[in-house]
Amino acid sequence: MKKRAIIYTRVSTDEQNNGYSPLDQKVKLLKHCENNDIEMVGFYHDDKSGKTFDRPEWIKIMKFIKKNRGYVDNIYFIKWDRFSRNVAEAYITIRDLKKMGVEAQAIEQPLDFEIPESKIMLAIYLAAPEVDNDRRALNILHGIRRGKKEGRWLGARLRGYRNARDANNRPIMVPEGGEQEELVKRAFKEFATGLYNIEELRLKLLKEGLKCNRSSFWMLSRNKGYTGKVLVPGYKDEAEHWVNGVHEAIIDNETFFAVQDILEGRKKKMPNKFQTIRDEFPLRGYLTCSQCGRTLTASSSRGKMKTLFYYYHCNKGCKERYKASLINGEFEKLISKLTTNEQTIDLFGVLLKSSLRNRNTSVRTDIEKIQKDISKQELRLKNAKEMVLDGEITSEDYKGMKSEIEKTLERLISDESKLRNALENYGGLVDDAMDVIKELETCYKTRDTVAKQRIITSLYPEKLIFEKSGYRTTKMLDVITLINRYDAGFEGNKKGKSRKFCNSSLQVDPERFELSSKQGIKMLSTCLKCI
Repeated sequence: MKKRAIIYTRVSTDEQNNGYSPLDQKVKLLKHCENNDIEMVGFYHDDKSGKTFDRPEWIKIMKFIKKNRGYVDNIYFIKWDRFSRNVAEAYITIRDLKKMGVEAQAIEQPLDFEIPESKIMLAIYLAAPEVDNDRRALNILHGIRRGKKEGRWLGARLRGYRNARDANNRPIMVPEGGEQEELVKRAFKEFATGLYNIEELRLKLLKEGLKCNRSSFWMLSRNKGYTGKVLVPGYKDEAEHWVNGVHEAIIDNETFFAVQDILEGRKKKMPNKFQTIRDEFPLRGYLTCSQCGRTLTASSSRGKMKTLFYYYHCNKGCKERYKASLINGEFEKLISKLTTNEQTIDLFGVLLKSSLRNRNTSVRTDIEKIQKDISKQELRLKNAKEMVLDGEITSEDYKGMKSEIEKTLERLISDESKLRNALENYGGLVDDAMDVIKELETCYKTRDTVAKQRIITSLYPEKLIFEKSGYRTTKMLDVITLINRYDAGFEGNKKGKSRKFCNSSLQVDPERFELSSKQGIKMLSTCLKCI
């Protein structure tokens, strides 16, 4: 009776140039069937790895054999490494095929399974491909580790970068220089201010072109690769660690660690509640109900002509409800009355710089303290190395100690960098804040909603109250009050008449807005410098 057989070919991408092309295998198998008068009842080809039998076409073969028991006599392939590169799974599959009356055979490495000694040759044929596979994997592993230790970013490029070649024609990751790079930089910079919830910032940047889901954005914000580092994974006794990469950093260490402080809860600036920001409601969250004292919310309603109307209102049963255009307009009038003399602002800037300069002594003391802590941690690391060499501690203990010390060192170096930056750049920060104060009205009217809210929180330490019946006194941040008070020396006149640049007095400020009873003082420059 004529035998029936299925012919099977398999190839992985890196094997196609080594005499294992699918066409070459098929031609040889068909010729074998023809020469031995064997009927071919099926041809299947996989382009998957031989590490497992979880291959699409092989699964189809097993289903066909189970459905048509006794119909197929053999499965033919070129060599045993085409069948499998996993000894354990290969033996199990050969046994399962034998139960169904099917014999697996390699036409270039034939075996007679009736002869017991053939099992030795089968073991060699199956083990050799697995050993070869393991050797390749090990070589690749060491190659990847060596490349990473050299500072090369291996794998998918980071968002905001593009793949390129260096002077030696080796692959390298370089800044994209386009929209995505700019959006990634903004993501870190804006999140470091602490003014955004992480999901709120993601949705904002998503609208501007940063295609990133929640998990990807979270991983992006924690990826030290953006600071020019490369992670070398732990292997055996070597702990996981970061090395300096050959790729250019697009995020500075200070900004990166400021983001990490917020994410890890060391910095209590991050809003813990997500709130959608809408251009129609810049004052949402900053107004208090005059009746119940709760924060006013905002919403829109649709009229008969499908026109949207916008309102600030209380959702706790009070009748407090005002048109958004009215409240927004009144607040712009309030801002316009804060215009002050540039000489006053410049003088205040000089005085503020002088005050900060005097504080630099304490900052230098803090830097010296941190430097001592860094030296102490470096000494601890050196002592730990000596202890493991002397056999006083195990390599596993040293691994844990080293990881802990390196994390502490990283944090101390970051803190030192922040203090040095503050020490060197305080003058520029003061100048930026003073420039915003000079153009406060223009800044508020022309900037986006987020910038407007920064101005609101920078000027008024507590929430505002709006009343339809009349106007009330508004208390501003102390620093603004001080600037207006100093201004009296420049524009006051001998007759004691009110100043032209501001209609409000020190005792009675512009009406209709009022702060709630809480008192507090906040630093102005923190928010204004971000606008």
